[in-house]
Amino acid sequence: MVDLVQILLDSYNTPWIYMLLAFGYAILAAIVLPIPIEIALIKPLTDQNFGFLLGTGLAIAAGKTLGAWLIFIYGLNIEGSIKKWSARWRVAAWTVAKAEKLVKKTGYSGLYLLLSIPGMSDTIPIYVYSVFNAEGKALERNMFLLANFLAALNRVAILGAIWFVAKGFFPG
Repeated sequence: MVDLVQILLDSYNTPWIYMLLAFGYAILAAIVLPIPIEIALIKPLTDQNFGFLLGTGLAIAAGKTLGAWLIFIYGLNIEGSIKKWSARWRVAAWTVAKAEKLVKKTGYSGLYLLLSIPGMSDTIPIYVYSVFNAEGKALERNMFLLANFLAALNRVAILGAIWFVAKGFFPG
């Protein structure tokens, strides 16, 4: 993890590499890394480089959306197996039913709100909303991806706002 952060920081003076790394890291954060992507935003925030922050935010949003698309496809492919497996045990079947109910009830807004929380790991919500998608009927793919993209941008905006409000309270 420290090596990834150092590689990212070392590339800061070459914006296209920095944003490409942020894009790749966002894909990994969506798929397997239970680590928030906000690390890529710290340097542009501390430098008050708003253009760089916007570019990095767009790279992160695009990467998280690509990762979410891959998980969405995976979720559709394994949902049947999970239901079949869970039918063997009452607790597992109950858990699957509750997860499906959660996804159906909260829908895109629930996904959007969860993914908008700064510091939140994206991996678990994206998997839950993909795997327990009632055979692709609770959430449509394009709207699912749009919710992911907009939540990523919202998260950047929230983090930026928190950063600047905090900076006003704690000038340094």
